[in-house]
Amino acid sequence: MDKKKIIRSAGVVGFFILFSRAFGLVREIAMAAFFGSSLAMDAFVVAFRIPNLFRSLFGEGALSSAFVPVFTETLEKQGREKVWSFAANMFSFLSLTLAALVAAGILLASLALVILPLSPRIALILDLLRIMLPYMFFICLTAFFSAILNSLRRFVLPAATPVAMNIVMIAVLFLVCPFLPASGDWRIKAVAWSVVAAGIIQVVMQLPQLAQYGFRVRLSMDWRDPRVRRVWQLMGVTIIGVGVTQVNVQLNSIVAVLIGPGSPSYLYYAERLIYLPLGIFATALGTILLPTFSGHITQGRTDLVRDTLNHALRQLMFIMLPVAVGMFVLAKPIVRLVYERGAFSAFSTDMTTLAVQCYAPGLIVFSLLKVLIPVFYAQQDMKTPMKIGLACTALNVALMLILMWPMKHAGIALATVLSSGVQVVIMGVLVHRRIGSPGWRNIFGAVGRMAVASAAMALAALWVYHGLQPDSPQAGTWLSHSWRVASAQHGLLRQLVPLGLSVASAVLVYGAVAAACQCSELGELWAALRHRSMAKTDDG
Repeated sequence: MDKKKIIRSAGVVGFFILFSRAFGLVREIAMAAFFGSSLAMDAFVVAFRIPNLFRSLFGEGALSSAFVPVFTETLEKQGREKVWSFAANMFSFLSLTLAALVAAGILLASLALVILPLSPRIALILDLLRIMLPYMFFICLTAFFSAILNSLRRFVLPAATPVAMNIVMIAVLFLVCPFLPASGDWRIKAVAWSVVAAGIIQVVMQLPQLAQYGFRVRLSMDWRDPRVRRVWQLMGVTIIGVGVTQVNVQLNSIVAVLIGPGSPSYLYYAERLIYLPLGIFATALGTILLPTFSGHITQGRTDLVRDTLNHALRQLMFIMLPVAVGMFVLAKPIVRLVYERGAFSAFSTDMTTLAVQCYAPGLIVFSLLKVLIPVFYAQQDMKTPMKIGLACTALNVALMLILMWPMKHAGIALATVLSSGVQVVIMGVLVHRRIGSPGWRNIFGAVGRMAVASAAMALAALWVYHGLQPDSPQAGTWLSHSWRVASAQHGLLRQLVPLGLSVASAVLVYGAVAAACQCSELGELWAALRHRSMAKTDDG
């Protein structure tokens, strides 16, 4: 794939991720309205992270990272007959492993509920966990099927599939929960069951397109297949790195529970907002780059890896740097607009805003990791990211324990960002040593120009937002009387219009200053996207 096609493909994937995240945002708004920062919400957040942990271990994280390079190599060197035999073997071993883990998890949770004296909070966590553990089975298979399609350069359906979960959960929240008793755990358990139903739907969605390309769901367990052994070996190393990182995420939630009521929910709501822009471009770009880098490595073209990496890093920073700045300066109005209704109070808004502002710089470092890690995975080197991940996870735990006392839940968010920043620096140095410079001087020069444009953008956004507040000192100079009356009568309008106009002005100012600073990324992005079409991307 050439550089323009990579950006076009990332744009299409990003569009569907945006579509899914938009429904996800509606879901989170409904969750906040129904449950706020209650005990039920805290329990759901902690319980839901556990199947998500295994999704990262056996799905989108370790399996995809290990499977895609081997699948790509097999497809290019041995053809489709061999690659489908290999895929069938991987499906069989993965399915049986996941089924055993789900059964063991449900059994252990049930025994704990029967035998141990548990607090209401812990008991509810285990009860919800028993319901949602089967989701782990289905979502990991979904990730496996998506990895196959991505390796075939078919990105649209895998990107669109996650919207099913949000639609199902929204349907349950609006069509089922209102008819259930507000007291007790009926509503949160209904939401938990909707998670499992969504997992089943996502698996079924992938099967028709897989069948078109020759994949068949069948049991075929051949341990003699060297490719299967190679994937499991690579997975074993990756699971350690991903597992420690994900366990650390789970530890963050547990520590947040110890800090005080509401803390896990504040972090959860903040993460949802951060993941929205992160997924739209950074995750989409990382999805495209893994099979692309794998193809370059298979061909022995490290020059193409350097060139692609340079282009990807500059385009990534061109988008994510202003987004991070915007999320920081407009955190409170964004949180208030999205969440503050029903059981989500003004105090919840303040606490979630702190978490968002601490997470906002993380948009940059989290995004860079999405681009740097595939360089190692494409070379079937899982050990290096694992070792770096282990060291930075230990650093994260240490920083979290230091910062949580003065900063409470915000300290947990900041610790995650700082440790991830160290991880980015180490990986950048190692990439340079391994494949040579991707053009750091060119990249840093571009980032400097983007920073100037982002600073101007932030000032414009704040000026417009505060100027549109009816009670601000400068409001009378450029706000009409009718607007002040309308905004006073309609609370949502009072929030939506200033925020929308400030974001629009920020985009215009950023684009204008970037053009004035001669940011070539603006022209490159436009050239790549103006001829974008879904059909061309799927044919890529």
